[in-house]
Amino acid sequence: MSMDIEPAVPAPDNTTKGSVGIGCLIGFLCQIGFIVLGILAALRLNSMVLWSSWGVTQWFVLIPLILQQRGKGHSRTVQGLIITGSIGLLLSSACALAMRGR
Repeated sequence: MSMDIEPAVPAPDNTTKGSVGIGCLIGFLCQIGFIVLGILAALRLNSMVLWSSWGVTQWFVLIPLILQQRGKGHSRTVQGLIITGSIGLLLSSACALAMRGR
């Protein structure tokens, strides 16, 4: 009496972890938007502080995006968003320091 029992094959994992590149692209597009808004606000209100504050204000958009992507299980996309947001904050700080040194 022989019983051929095949091992159970696990179902393919359809959940993706996202992509760091996609996260960086989304973060980059947010930065471009905030740079443009910062420049327009600075020109309108004649305040250069607004021009260099885009690195801080971009986090008002990035944090909800990070939480949304984390909830979907896209950990790689979250990493890309954090990387791009951090680079943007550093660049914004460097711009603010350069303007202050004028």
